[in-house]
Amino acid sequence: MKGIGPKLSQTQFKVGNNNTKVGEQVKYGPTADLNAKQQQKLTDHYGEHGTAKTPQNSLNRLTQYSDSHTTYTKAAKASGRPLTEQEALVAGSAKNKAPASSINHVIASGTGQNVLNHETLQFKKGVKNANEGAQKLSTATTPKEKAAAQKQIQQGLAQQAAGVGRMQGYSRATLAERQGELTPAQVQGKRNGALQNTLTAMQGPDQDTRFGAYKDVLKDTFDSPGNLRLGNRTQNTKISTGFDTPLDAKGKPTERAERLFQAHQTFGPDRLLTKERLFTLDDKGEAMSSSKETAKVGDKRKADTADTDPGPSSSKKRRKA
Repeated sequence: MKGIGPKLSQTQFKVGNNNTKVGEQVKYGPTADLNAKQQQKLTDHYGEHGTAKTPQNSLNRLTQYSDSHTTYTKAAKASGRPLTEQEALVAGSAKNKAPASSINHVIASGTGQNVLNHETLQFKKGVKNANEGAQKLSTATTPKEKAAAQKQIQQGLAQQAAGVGRMQGYSRATLAERQGELTPAQVQGKRNGALQNTLTAMQGPDQDTRFGAYKDVLKDTFDSPGNLRLGNRTQNTKISTGFDTPLDAKGKPTERAERLFQAHQTFGPDRLLTKERLFTLDDKGEAMSSSKETAKVGDKRKADTADTDPGPSSSKKRRKA
């Protein structure tokens, strides 16, 4: 799993204003690159929930984080990272509000849900392959038949592991952001929970159980405080997919951006890592960000002292972000 997208350090970013025009951004969501048959398989697997007015399912964009700005401002302070301009407004406001800010993703929720949908189908394909291989092996009579059956079993198991591993890679990288805010034991517990939720989402016994785990995976990975910040509201409505790079006071990608971008490059599928899909571009072709830190360059940032390796472990009120 190695991405092919552009390098973060070699990309120039800008925070726009109300008059900034975006270019040819690909606004993909949960169903991008999925045909009607694949979408039906996802609906059969996870079910349809919610109401006709507010449906909740794997084919609809889901966001389920707190709409309280202080939830994420407090998490930022506890983790030791500098605040964005919008977060600083919240922290200094008697009402804990910032008039021009909205809760915003670094790795967009549409990206995460899209990956989870594709990996669910990958996992299910692996289960089918492994089961078919096991059935063939039970009736095989020649060495050639046995070898072919065993190869199909191994292929199926590899497909399942790849599906789970990609999601676990995102989970571990995002949860690493919460070190300092949470104790090491809590971070490890959430990592274990994210892995279990991924497995349950992909192979749970019924639709309700699977969909509940599906939402939990998103909540602790793409909708967690480690992957959210307060961004400029106008820009946030424009930068709605892909990777929204946090900038330091000089407009350069932050250390936090580098860590999460590396995870996205490593675990993101190549189809989502082209320049057109990875970054939102303005009409001049410049990559955009929706937030910038207030901290001065040179301020000491709190380094991750525990496991920062993004690799897999063993085995509402809301404006669109």
